[in-house]
Amino acid sequence: MMQLKQYTFRKEAALYLLLGLPTIAVVGYAIFEANKYFSFLQNGWRMQTLEFALGMLAAFSLFLRRFRFLPISLVLLAIVAGTGLLVETQLTGELDAYFWSVKFYTAALFFGTGWIAGYGFARARFFSVVWSVLLLAAMAVVVATTASLQSNMVIALYAPTLAYCFYIIYISELLRNINTREPALFWKVARRMLGFMALMILLIAGLLYWLKPQYEGVEKEWSQQQPKESNNKGSGMTHNDGSGTTTNQGMGLSGFNNKANKDSVVFVAKLDNFFVDGKTPNPLYFITDYYSKFDIETQTFEVDSLRPFNDLFSPDVSQIPLFFTKQDTSVLYSATNGKMRRTATVEVYKKQLSARVFTAPSTAYFVQPISVPDENKDVYRSAYRAKMMVSELNSAYFVYNPAGAQWLEQFQEERFRILREAPDYSQTNAAFMQYYTSMPYGEEYDSIRALAASIVAETGANTTVDKAIAMRDFFMRKDENGQPTFKYSDNPGVPGIPSANKLTYFLFDNKKGYCAYYAGATLFLLRSLGIPSRIATGFMTIDRSNKNPGWYWFYEDQAHAWVQVYFPGYGWIDFDTTVPDAEQQQAPQPDQTPPLATQTAWLVANGTVVSKDTAAKKVTMQLEKMLYWDQPYELKPTQPWLMDVSMAKITHDTGVVNMSALEKGQQIVAVSYANTFKEIEPTEADNATTLLQRFPTPAPIDEIKIMLTEEEKAALDKQAVPEKPTDWNAIWRNLAIGTVAAIVLLLALPWLIFQYLRMRAATAGKPATQQYWRYLSMMYYLHQMGIEKTGLSPMQFARQKVDAEFGTQLESFIQVYQKLKYSKQPLNSRDLEIAATCYPSTLHTVSKQLPFKHRFSHMLNLRRSISFFSKPSLYAS
Repeated sequence: MMQLKQYTFRKEAALYLLLGLPTIAVVGYAIFEANKYFSFLQNGWRMQTLEFALGMLAAFSLFLRRFRFLPISLVLLAIVAGTGLLVETQLTGELDAYFWSVKFYTAALFFGTGWIAGYGFARARFFSVVWSVLLLAAMAVVVATTASLQSNMVIALYAPTLAYCFYIIYISELLRNINTREPALFWKVARRMLGFMALMILLIAGLLYWLKPQYEGVEKEWSQQQPKESNNKGSGMTHNDGSGTTTNQGMGLSGFNNKANKDSVVFVAKLDNFFVDGKTPNPLYFITDYYSKFDIETQTFEVDSLRPFNDLFSPDVSQIPLFFTKQDTSVLYSATNGKMRRTATVEVYKKQLSARVFTAPSTAYFVQPISVPDENKDVYRSAYRAKMMVSELNSAYFVYNPAGAQWLEQFQEERFRILREAPDYSQTNAAFMQYYTSMPYGEEYDSIRALAASIVAETGANTTVDKAIAMRDFFMRKDENGQPTFKYSDNPGVPGIPSANKLTYFLFDNKKGYCAYYAGATLFLLRSLGIPSRIATGFMTIDRSNKNPGWYWFYEDQAHAWVQVYFPGYGWIDFDTTVPDAEQQQAPQPDQTPPLATQTAWLVANGTVVSKDTAAKKVTMQLEKMLYWDQPYELKPTQPWLMDVSMAKITHDTGVVNMSALEKGQQIVAVSYANTFKEIEPTEADNATTLLQRFPTPAPIDEIKIMLTEEEKAALDKQAVPEKPTDWNAIWRNLAIGTVAAIVLLLALPWLIFQYLRMRAATAGKPATQQYWRYLSMMYYLHQMGIEKTGLSPMQFARQKVDAEFGTQLESFIQVYQKLKYSKQPLNSRDLEIAATCYPSTLHTVSKQLPFKHRFSHMLNLRRSISFFSKPSLYAS
């Protein structure tokens, strides 16, 4: 009886230590990650991990002692149901009942999961395999639903998960077969564990190292094809591209901790948009993209590159030469703009924002990269100037409550009055209406339709703008205690614009979310009423212009998502229903010093050097084309043009150079900020020739950029590593080869082990060592073929099972081996002859009598190999 207690205690302790603790650690990490995405978990990962651990350890304790699973589980289920009903009925107050019900059922869920896991590990032999498959499937779901696929993230998720799965399968089989009465059990188990873990680490590290280039190729292709989303730490709406700059991936689509990034400036902008007094700034939202399509299958909002009436101007600013321009006026027609539109300009100075990204108020149609003043180059990486056709009805003040400022209230009400006079949608393009009012049908969507109809009925709203205001006021409602019914939260659930079921949960139950929740819900509410709308993403603009009117600082916490509503005759108008974040309002960021006043490049000329006069500081250029007052002019034929470069800064790709660097035939770009050209305004009748006649001679130039020659470009191209397109066939082929190779290696492992044992027997130098390896290889082979000892001694096993069935002489070999092992006398020549003869003849005879199919299938059985080495007494003599 004492031995039985020792056995039970040692095995139970081994299960707790070697199987339970690693599983609790892995599940705890998974719960910790889940708390980042699911608000109902309420950031209680420590308690939830403890609940799982209690369930698992309780199951271990009971089911190792052979208690029955079904009766105990039914009793626990009844207790949970009764307690849950008690919580729901006895607690006073709907909020308290709901809160404690969620907490109780969450605790029951984690305890129950631990309970089932504990039972499986304690009683079900192959549960470790099922558990590993489920865990790997969960990791696959996490990776598949992650917006931004990155190789480091995939490796970080899968490497420890794979290691744990291999470990848990091995250790569960090892613990199942250990003999707890064996002396020095701890050290034998520890040795095998350490050896197995070292082998798995090397195997997984080698496999990941070999496949990492393939992961990176997939990551690159994924990032180019997927809708822009984010995975930046600290900001779900901006993304560090690896060079210290920020891109607009997923801008506005993910929740994040705003407070952690409130001091991180992304860019600074000077917006030339003022009210009629010319002094009061009129801030506008900055747009990077539109989410206009809802995918029914995935239940997600998407960027539709093929959307009709596309009015988004989104150039890659980094690909436009300095001071040259790019414009697309077709977006102005696609915007279906109408009344009360005018041109506005903006200068954007990027601090963290990537050089590729373009953001500006709608509707932008023109961009020109400009230079950053020398005094500010240590702060701002690059800059550009943009032009937009903006609506006079659009303003950040149209979005937010004026908070008692009388003139702003008047301004807001005036715009509401104008928009109330907008015509209905009866004359609007049918294709436009169908696209921008598209909304699926189904129970979840119908509940949103019903809510929108009830809001309109309660408020009596008849016009489009009044319906939009009713939706905004719906989110601003307060309960009987004067508290807001909807609140701002950075962590309401999985990042991204939520799916329909998450939106219904947000609208009817949780009522907590960040900007993407309010934007997605508002879009469905408006579209259900037949109002064309879309989600815009970019940056909200906050006016801090007391000291520097027209200058705006954009921080990471200003990345935003909102709704635009289309009004016939007036176009798209920004409309934001996100409730204010009280903490953010209480801690506004102070103004900083803006960039020094930038000079306007009135003239940008392109051509080749004809001659230079170093003493007189003059250069003659064969002028080919020029940009004057933002208008392009081309000279046909080209003409010589004399320039005064006495004040010019001459630059090359290597930096600032002297005038001596200018050589005949070089391609150059000349820039002038001189007021002389500001005063010579071009007319509609002017062309390049007439303008040159009006220009002063020599023309004053401020900057000259020496362009690379074709030979220099070719040399740089040879030095640069060409960027090859992702070869998907090669990627999948290598992944398939790697997978097949891993499977083949695992299947061939039993055969490789047998060959290793035979090799050791053939190469052993000493007779004693040679007989040991012969004995071990024979026992391994017989076990692998399904011929097991099953409690017999080695001599009984040889005589009664092997020799009797196959007609071999294994018993003679066992006698020689036991004489060698237990007797102090050395083997004589007769003994050595018997051992040398019986070893190969036994293997040959057994193999000959077993069918090939039997030998082949059994040699692929890795589980039998594991069980052979997991049983210490299996080959003991």
